[in-house]
Amino acid sequence: MKKIPLFLISLSILIIYSSCTQKLYKDYNLFQKGMDSLKNYDYKVPIIQNNDGLSIQIYSATLSQDQVAVFNIGGGSVAGTNGGATSGASSGTSSSSTNSNNGQNYLVDINGEINIPVLGKIKATGFTTEDIRNDLITKLIPFVKDPIVIVKFVGMKVNVLGAVGHPGIQTFSSLNPTIIDAIAQAGDFADGAKRKEVYLIRDINGKRSSYKLNFVSDASIFNSEAFQLVQNDLIYVPSNDTKLKLVNQDPDLQKKLQVAQIFVQAISALALVVNTYFLLKKF
Repeated sequence: MKKIPLFLISLSILIIYSSCTQKLYKDYNLFQKGMDSLKNYDYKVPIIQNNDGLSIQIYSATLSQDQVAVFNIGGGSVAGTNGGATSGASSGTSSSSTNSNNGQNYLVDINGEINIPVLGKIKATGFTTEDIRNDLITKLIPFVKDPIVIVKFVGMKVNVLGAVGHPGIQTFSSLNPTIIDAIAQAGDFADGAKRKEVYLIRDINGKRSSYKLNFVSDASIFNSEAFQLVQNDLIYVPSNDTKLKLVNQDPDLQKKLQVAQIFVQAISALALVVNTYFLLKKF
């Protein structure tokens, strides 16, 4: 009679250990519900913001391209191909620009404007690239016969911080990157990431908003406003409780937990062997 409770105790230890392990692994699986009921996502046209980089190409539909040469004069600090800025000789303008193989690059200044030779300051912030294209064509008609204008963003960048493989600035050539793209490009979630509480902070011309996203429980993130990224979004992935304990409380905690798990497994196995021996001896 005394041997049965010991057997039940060892069995209970094994069950508890197994359930804890399953719970730990469960939090590593993403989008566990709702994948079969996803709706189509309506991507929004990007809106130009301060400090955005714009590439502007100005041509004429005629054979004479000399008439557009004056509009392609650049200088000063420039918007790089990845949306950054490099220094050069000052041009005395409120916005910066440079020549590139894809046209003239402009950096939208803090007043939301770009400064184009002859045409002067053009309001850009709050508009789409198509709005700027139409505005420039109208302003170019007195100077250029049959003007052709192409306006594009010069890359998009977001910050991904916290428990990911490669935290830092992530740059995209696509105009419609998603939060999935950003985390994947940052090296995916680290082992100690808190996948149930991912934060996105968005600042659009001084107006800040934040989103709390759960990558584990369901797939509703695919229909969230935070799914499609905008320029300069900040994504923060916190560390889970286990990771925080490893960092803040005991640098050797992980080794101790491993030793404890091995000890519990050994005791459980020993108890099972002992109980089996006495049960067989009894018969």
